[in-house]
Amino acid sequence: MQRFLKVGLVLLMALVVVVASVGCQQKSEGTSGEAKSGSASGKKETVKIIVPYGVGGTADAIARKYGKVAGDLYPEYEFVVEQKTGGDGFVGAAYFQNVDPDKKELFLLGYGNAYRHEFGKKYGTEDVPYDLSAFKPLAYVDDRTWILYGNPGDTLDDVIEKAKAGTLKMSGGNPLSDPHLALGALLAVDGGKVTVVGYDGGAAQKQGLVSGEVDVFIGTTQAGMEEVEAGTLIPLLAFSENGYEGLVDPNGPVSVPGLVTNKHTALDANKDYSSSIVPAGGFLAGRTGMDQAWADKVIEISKAVWNEPEYHEWIAEIGLNRFEIYGDDAQAALESGIKKADEAFKLLSGK
Repeated sequence: MQRFLKVGLVLLMALVVVVASVGCQQKSEGTSGEAKSGSASGKKETVKIIVPYGVGGTADAIARKYGKVAGDLYPEYEFVVEQKTGGDGFVGAAYFQNVDPDKKELFLLGYGNAYRHEFGKKYGTEDVPYDLSAFKPLAYVDDRTWILYGNPGDTLDDVIEKAKAGTLKMSGGNPLSDPHLALGALLAVDGGKVTVVGYDGGAAQKQGLVSGEVDVFIGTTQAGMEEVEAGTLIPLLAFSENGYEGLVDPNGPVSVPGLVTNKHTALDANKDYSSSIVPAGGFLAGRTGMDQAWADKVIEISKAVWNEPEYHEWIAEIGLNRFEIYGDDAQAALESGIKKADEAFKLLSGK
């Protein structure tokens, strides 16, 4: 119960940051538009963080916490989070690719956006209204572990049997999102498949599971933390090598099995399910062609943010992982993730 109250307090604090950020944005836009730098005027320089997902989700909460901590550390800047939603990230990405590289705007670039860009361009799976080469990853700010959630009483054996019968339905992103890649690739190893049912946001995705519209929900550790503690959802599988240890149910800490060294007993011990371990999370990115001095400054700010307990302890509190990479290493990590996603795509699609 104490953990439930603690998580609720964390999310309440995040909501306060949301309201404060929106208020600051409205004040800025209602007076002189974008604030301009200049010590003589005393105005702060506005830095926009574009989030292509809705308010209240994990990505949005991370952007707002980052902006709050960064603004405290670097008071010469005002970090404002702005939503550009639609198409599971596509609308925001299409907007950002046309942003002037000289403007101080940043984008929360998710692995999912990069994966679907690759599939669309390479295999024609969907029309992609942006070019990934327009984005310059600067700092990794969100590393997450996907969890497969079910209703009380469900088992992974049940899930696999439904997949083999062709009747399994899941929520969690759009078709070919990283949650779909993770589960689809895993089931394909055993000859199963899953249908993705689309919902607008994580809350609706979870409700789809509770109401029986879908059989499973795949989300972050944060997404199901409260429901697991309340006993209304159960974690069935962690899409990671060693599993996940950070969740608590009504009976205490839960050890969620993974795919390799702590392999779930429902999985065939002689089969390799590691293709389902697809990197998930996101980068703070700029526009390709941006001023290198500003790119270096964003990296400096991001390192300082990660070093602040207010940020890294909060990341741990909501069940995400502390993993830092910057600059060229961030770009290399994105490219490596795309290659792993391509392997998962080929497995689930049979290409």
